[in-house]
Amino acid sequence: MATFSLPRESIEESFGYPVLTSRFEGQTEQRRLKSTKKLIGFRITSPALTEAGMQTYRDFFTARSGEFETFTFVSPFDGISYTVHFVGEIKSTFSRGHFRCSFEFQVVS
Repeated sequence: MATFSLPRESIEESFGYPVLTSRFEGQTEQRRLKSTKKLIGFRITSPALTEAGMQTYRDFFTARSGEFETFTFVSPFDGISYTVHFVGEIKSTFSRGHFRCSFEFQVVS
């Protein structure tokens, strides 16, 4: 299994729990926990890149077939190695002569 080890400028971690909320007439609601498993995700932004550097990020994404294949990612927040997959597409921007990539991972186990 591949490991994501490309440089990153910023990392955001998100976590929550899967809650099902039912709303009823009279402004009342009922909440149920669908699972006790915590949902963890990461949003990554690359540092300023050359065109070749940007292609390295795209190649890693393409080699996983986007969301299809899992890989490992070590969180800088807790040092744990997670099995993750991409969520959605990789986004590339060009500004002031440099490229940047941004993307999201979701923990699967």
